[in-house]
Amino acid sequence: MFLGIFHADPYLPVDYWRRLAPSTTRTEIEIGPGDCGFLADAAAAAAGTLFVGMEIKRASVVLAGRKRRFASNAIVFNTDGRWLVENMVADASVNAYHVYFPDPWWKKRHHKRRLFTPEFCAGLFRTLTPGGSVYLISDVARVVVDARPEMTAAGFTEREWTRGQSPAACSSYERKYRVQGRRLSETSFVKN
Repeated sequence: MFLGIFHADPYLPVDYWRRLAPSTTRTEIEIGPGDCGFLADAAAAAAGTLFVGMEIKRASVVLAGRKRRFASNAIVFNTDGRWLVENMVADASVNAYHVYFPDPWWKKRHHKRRLFTPEFCAGLFRTLTPGGSVYLISDVARVVVDARPEMTAAGFTEREWTRGQSPAACSSYERKYRVQGRRLSETSFVKN
């Protein structure tokens, strides 16, 4: 049974989703799962891992709930992932973060909406277990370029990483972009 779609509540205890899947031994979080393609496929392939999605667009969350079949180790929150990471995720409790195709927020007046801010990167570092990773993919190279100094300043080490041409679990964006032959920027950042 799918764990469900929830709205983040600031009055609930930190990491309360762990109580919903006590048999899992790992936690991986996807920020902005959109249609939840990666989240649903990854959860089905790794029963011992709790997969948590944090999606700000309510319409995407509702559509994913109708469109996808989720395993019992998946949960999706309709919330701003930045807020949830900074406020509701316990220290050293996440094994990996997945950030695939975040909005680049091109206009200068929108730069404050970019995901990889100093506060967000510090939250990722605080909540990852030692050796935990943040996986980042974008079809806009500038997203990765802009994330590098923020992640390095937060204490991360960048590691070369690629998912390959036909990953088993991927979002509809990734699947479409790979079929189109778009050049994707892929990297990972590791908490030492």
